[in-house]
Amino acid sequence: MRRPRRIGEAPAWQRKLILIVAAVFGATLLLFAAWAVILFGDWMRVDDCLDRGGSYDYEREICDFEEQHEAP
Repeated sequence: MRRPRRIGEAPAWQRKLILIVAAVFGATLLLFAAWAVILFGDWMRVDDCLDRGGSYDYEREICDFEEQHEAP
């Protein structure tokens, strides 16, 4: 037996749709945040190398204190 709907209450299909949309939005936001953390980590590694007086070798992804490397 179905429960009677109260005045102003959204139907069940609308509530489910809102939950699905919110879940997709949340997952997208989480993936974007993970991508930003990974990208920020790369920038910090290069910045740390340059602050210490080195030259970052982008091909080998290491900090080199012996020779200068050009940025890509």
